[in-house]
Amino acid sequence: MTRQFNIRSEKARELATKHARLTGKPLSQIVEEALEAFDKGQLSGISEAELWGPLLREAQAHFRESKTEFRIEDLYDPETGLPA
Repeated sequence: MTRQFNIRSEKARELATKHARLTGKPLSQIVEEALEAFDKGQLSGISEAELWGPLLREAQAHFRESKTEFRIEDLYDPETGLPA
């Protein structure tokens, strides 16, 4: 069974789609090759701040925009005290 991987970043989706169109390769192969290149250290000239900064900022923005309010009490059944 294949597992799905969703690209939620519009910029990442655009770049992957562009490269797929130019090379004729499927999106999954483009992403796979990019991750393999990263894993092999071909992107080692990039600092961790440059690499993770944009991703962390995107995640922070997503959580700031989230309308869902989380309360620890919501995880438990009020009558039994057991996990809901």
